[in-house]
Amino acid sequence: MSFVEGVVADDAVKISGNYTSLEFLQAAYRCEELSLHVRMRAAMAALPFEYPKLAVTVQTTPQDFAARLDAAIARSERARIIEATPERRSLPPTGPAPTPAGAPFASLRRL
Repeated sequence: MSFVEGVVADDAVKISGNYTSLEFLQAAYRCEELSLHVRMRAAMAALPFEYPKLAVTVQTTPQDFAARLDAAIARSERARIIEATPERRSLPPTGPAPTPAGAPFASLRRL
């Protein structure tokens, strides 16, 4: 009887002394006699070792970086700046009309 991840199975996964941990996980998730939960956990544990993670890597030399930086500086100096003054428009007043001071029920007015 073998004990794998809290689930007891009758010789479900045959373990020999030559297995690496990755081979053990692969044998566990390929064994159809184990529950799906145990097989999924074994597959998730083995996944990072079977397929590499996707990552962005940049391979540049110091001269290449300097040339790119100089080109970016030249592009930013060529940028055209549009100088404009915005027109001032008088907008109509928003909200309710002001209530004269001391008017009766001024605090109870409707909006």
